[in-house]
Amino acid sequence: MIRTRLKAFLVALLVIQLVIPSTILAAAIGQFSSVVGDVTQTTAGVVIKPEVKSPIQPKDLIVTGGRSTASMIFDDESTIGLAPNSNFEVKEFYIQEKTRKGLFSLTIGKLTADVRKFIGGDSSFEVGTPTAVAGVRGTGFEITVGMVGTQMTTTITCTSGALTVSALSVTGVVVSTTTIVAGQTAVVSGGVISVSATVVGAGAGAAGVSAGTAATAGVTVGTVAVGAAVAAAAVAAVVTTTGSETTTTHHTTTTHHH
Repeated sequence: MIRTRLKAFLVALLVIQLVIPSTILAAAIGQFSSVVGDVTQTTAGVVIKPEVKSPIQPKDLIVTGGRSTASMIFDDESTIGLAPNSNFEVKEFYIQEKTRKGLFSLTIGKLTADVRKFIGGDSSFEVGTPTAVAGVRGTGFEITVGMVGTQMTTTITCTSGALTVSALSVTGVVVSTTTIVAGQTAVVSGGVISVSATVVGAGAGAAGVSAGTAATAGVTVGTVAVGAAVAAAAVAAVVTTTGSETTTTHHTTTTHHH
């Protein structure tokens, strides 16, 4: 009798695993701390309306409508906030013993991040956009992605710490890399990175790049152009850190997955 029941239980468990997507059974890696307005969360292919304390899982797609915002806090106490009209995906996030890995994408809109330091292990925290990269080990930054004319552009502002910013070509190849520190803004468009000091009073959509204020230390490939003011948005920023050193990895598109 006991063997029969055990067998039936194991069969039922197997059926559940086959029928229910693994992402639903997966443990949450964070939760919503604020939800305002029209916000949707697609998890395991199901679209829901999240609330405060709703769990967040890997592969979740979060979209904010007009005049809508969302804030999230992850297991390492890092936070990410989304502005209206943003499309954001949690591609991967986990903490295992002495390793932290966070991989996110922003295809359109704006996010603000505060990444907590991960002490005593390897850390990789990245945010990718359609055409470039920004992330950190204990750094604050803002990323805006949008069209400027016919060019997809990404604007990355470092609010604390330092960031490594990489621009990608249309084929996803890293064509230039630089480092920015608190108070600097990088605008990435067409594979070119423009760096300047943050302009006081500039709107969320303005990069405020001006000649003579460029700080382009760490450029490895391509040309850094610092010139006329460039309106908001950016191409992509992903900053990866390992241990106490910061390194940069590249992503081909927002659909890229480590």
